[in-house]
Amino acid sequence: MEQEITVVATVNANASSAHLVEAALIDVEREVQGEPGCLQYALYRSNEKPNQFVMLERWASQAALDEHGKGEPFLRFMKAIDGLADLSVTTLTKVS
Repeated sequence: MEQEITVVATVNANASSAHLVEAALIDVEREVQGEPGCLQYALYRSNEKPNQFVMLERWASQAALDEHGKGEPFLRFMKAIDGLADLSVTTLTKVS
């Protein structure tokens, strides 16, 4: 059995583009939730930094996450935020 993967994706939007980045995030959130192996794909906004968004993701396996990274919704999202925001991804595996 493959191990579940958790992802914390942090998106820091340029102040003037935060509304565009937020719209792109909302769109990708809706689309990705139905992907095979997606257990959670939930969007949050930082209370301290209004231009910072966090997507908390849980995937059934590394293979499911890899497929997500090649999928049209994610690729379209990356194109939409190009030059408008920075993306930082942390991938986690449960210890026990």
